[in-house]
Amino acid sequence: MKFHESIKEKRKKLNLTQEEVAEKLFVSRQTISNWENGKTLPDIESLISISELYEISLDELIKGDKKMQRKIKIKHNYEDEIMILGMGIVILGSLFFDLNIFVTMIGLGLVLTSEELAKYIDTFLN
Repeated sequence: MKFHESIKEKRKKLNLTQEEVAEKLFVSRQTISNWENGKTLPDIESLISISELYEISLDELIKGDKKMQRKIKIKHNYEDEIMILGMGIVILGSLFFDLNIFVTMIGLGLVLTSEELAKYIDTFLN
């Protein structure tokens, strides 16, 4: 069963409204709606909270949905690689003074925006 189907089904079995779930997870009702309709996927912290609230293992939540597995894998891999690239550029920029400060700033920018860039790459590739 796909992620969005399983969380909607579990919420209904527990007689909870989207608003009640949103309050318990500290997100908006619209966020719950987007998750249940398959428009968006939660981040890892929200997945853990969903798992606890619905008493479903993370294994059950994630393994049933290939899209969810791919999102976690791709985001993690790209984020790490962008972070490493950025740190490498910063180190090179500071070790070799003949390199422009602009190069160091590019590296710092990659480090600081690695999560957002990973999301963009994931969106672009899917």
